[in-house]
Amino acid sequence: MRRLRIYYRSEYAPPQPFMLARLRALADSLAACPQVEMHAPQPIALSALRGLHSEDYLDAFLHGREPLASSQGVAWTPALRDATLAMLGGQLEAAQHAFAHGIAMNVARGFHHAWWARGGGFCALNGLALLAHHLPQKKVFVIDCDEHGGDGTEDFCTRLPNLYNASVFGTRYGYVGGPRAWAFPVDVRRDGYAVYAAALEQIRSLLAGLRPDLLVYQAGVDCHRDDRKGRAGLSTHQLFRRDRSVFGMARELRIPLVFVVAGGYQDARILARLNRNTVRAAVGTFARDS
Repeated sequence: MRRLRIYYRSEYAPPQPFMLARLRALADSLAACPQVEMHAPQPIALSALRGLHSEDYLDAFLHGREPLASSQGVAWTPALRDATLAMLGGQLEAAQHAFAHGIAMNVARGFHHAWWARGGGFCALNGLALLAHHLPQKKVFVIDCDEHGGDGTEDFCTRLPNLYNASVFGTRYGYVGGPRAWAFPVDVRRDGYAVYAAALEQIRSLLAGLRPDLLVYQAGVDCHRDDRKGRAGLSTHQLFRRDRSVFGMARELRIPLVFVVAGGYQDARILARLNRNTVRAAVGTFARDS
């Protein structure tokens, strides 16, 4: 890997809602890094979305038909729809780049709480399940390290036989575990980082046995100890250790990897710094292959 390919276009970060607007600060800061190259993806073709979600919900979101259009908990606007479609296009292009070069990043969030028949938790369409839907002959394994359990992705695991999801969370958010979905509740503030490291080691064992074709990493930072939603309680350094562990699994097992930034509810500048640490972990791990 000479430089890390990062997918982003301005439509990702409309002025509202605030959790998407904050992506602009991250993208601007990443663009100045010599170790990365920014690439603007094309929005996803609508034909590639058919069958991912229920037709009723998908049509409601695309055309602003309420109440389903806003079922993710954010008021629907054309800008929100366009941001979602742009980020989903970035997911597909990032996956193709990862297959060819080992790793890619998509500056995207708002995926893992979206269910088949509705949105949820600020997530409209499930861009994690999208990759399994788009690549039915490939085994797609999601490592979800957001503060909140990926309940929407868990729902998709019951529908897509090639989708696997391991969720390490401080807040369960309805995630229980089931077919091809594993739950790892953690409290680092109470139990120390060893409990998180043990969860990651169990995930590594799953990967070694399943040998998926693609890893998708939700590198959430709302599990940071200073985040207003964070219960897992990780320090900045522990988040960096977590990221290095996940990237190390992918490199060691030679599994292509796509990662996204996922949750975070601190000041935009703090979030950008935490997300840049994830990028630093990726570059530090994969630069050895260049």
